Amino acid sequence: MTVSIVVPVYNAADTIAACIDSLCSQTHTDLDIVLVDDGSQDESGRICDERASHDPRIHVVHQPNLGRSAARWEGTRQAKGEWLTYVDADDQLMADAVERLSMLATDVTDIVMAGSESIGQPTRLVPLTEFRHLAVRSEGTIGVPWGSLYRRSRLTADLFDLPRDIVNGEDYIFWLRLIFLTDRPVQTLRESVYLKGAEHTANVFRWTSDYCDHLNQFRMSSIPTDLLDDYLADTLVDRMANLFAATLEEPRNVWQNHVFFKEIERDMERLDLYFTPRQRLFLSLPSRRLRQLYSQLSRWKTRF
Repeated sequence: MTVSIVVPVYNAADTIAACIDSLCSQTHTDLDIVLVDDGSQDESGRICDERASHDPRIHVVHQPNLGRSAARWEGTRQAKGEWLTYVDADDQLMADAVERLSMLATDVTDIVMAGSESIGQPTRLVPLTEFRHLAVRSEGTIGVPWGSLYRRSRLTADLFDLPRDIVNGEDYIFWLRLIFLTDRPVQTLRESVYLKGAEHTANVFRWTSDYCDHLNQFRMSSIPTDLLDDYLADTLVDRMANLFAATLEEPRNVWQNHVFFKEIERDMERLDLYFTPRQRLFLSLPSRRLRQLYSQLSRWKTRF
């Protein structure tokens, strides 16, 4: 079984060689490796071409800088395998990753998701409705495209159709669109097969109420209208996570008067849900500095 591996590449000269080496060293050798150089301004494109000259399984696509979602779609469009996985240019796959995933790729599913610690069992075929609730809540590693395997025929252009300014959370929208497109249960593997490198986007990204609201428009439109009531409570889990991130960056009067916060309050009231005492305390703190300190202390207590 041919498995395609799609790698969007942008200014990753310091990591892309190690990434490619991990793909070429897979124990499953029937591979189609598509490297999409998304207008890199460093040596990334040259490194990709050099590696391709030594391994016929590698195909390099050079395109203007269109963003990560567009790069993933171009790689998907050119993929030849029946099944496909994504890898970011600063990450690597474990040597037996494709072999382990492909062994679980059967006719009963369109998705094999690894790293599903929240599922519990070593492997489990999760009913679709149950998995949809998990996906909308963005449980665990659900919500990132890398490290899992997808049936190529289910991957359409609509899954990647996002504006360039959606640079954080685009992975989550991909999952939502996909999980409401398939009609089959999801095969899961509890152990991760993916080696995550340094997270560049999350380290520099700053959440704002405007961005939360912008992303939420895609969240809500990804869930079929006739099913939205069934998943509304689940949307609140991730929406509140976005809200709390924005409160660390914005003055209280900004996020508290924003439509994004008002809609969360409205939907909570509709569902007879309430902020927990800790959440209310956090939201009542008058300054960003106090909220940042509270957040740091909460993480410290959780860790120790």
